[in-house]
Amino acid sequence: MSTPRLPMAATMWRRALPALLLLALAGFTASMGYGWWHRATHATLEVQLVFNAKGGAAKRLRNGQLTFLDSEGRELARATIDTRRGVVWLAHPERGQCGPDLARDTYLDCFRAHSEWIPLWIGQARRANVMLEGCAIADAPVTLFTRRDNLLLWWVPLPQVGGRPYARHIATVRANQQWCGG
Repeated sequence: MSTPRLPMAATMWRRALPALLLLALAGFTASMGYGWWHRATHATLEVQLVFNAKGGAAKRLRNGQLTFLDSEGRELARATIDTRRGVVWLAHPERGQCGPDLARDTYLDCFRAHSEWIPLWIGQARRANVMLEGCAIADAPVTLFTRRDNLLLWWVPLPQVGGRPYARHIATVRANQQWCGG
């Protein structure tokens, strides 16, 4: 009696399966590695200015400047406080601010530059100098909260699910009317 032979296609699949599994594992590892790298080297920053004032004084304060400082008082970054729009515009040292007035391609280039620059310094931010009209506050404490995007779903081609992963930072700057230098 002879041993039954497997069809040729089944034999080819049996031989190719380890290589295919290895290729799939390599693809998954490369995808996760790229996602991790992108999340570690690209970030966004939202700045929340919490200003405690008596008698509605905060409503009278208009626009200003904010300077992020490290623990030794060295300047890390500058931003403009826009009270009309309720936003803080971070200023890249070379590209400036990314705002709604920029054309789409210019905005995307600006956003890319900001997202690569923010991770270089944000982890060192400890204090901030706040200059508002009629109020100068030195060394206001900065609290940093960081959330990192999911690595497992970044490659999914759906806008509500996927997209390149970023580290999302929220810097809360707490100021008080009593700290105003006049």
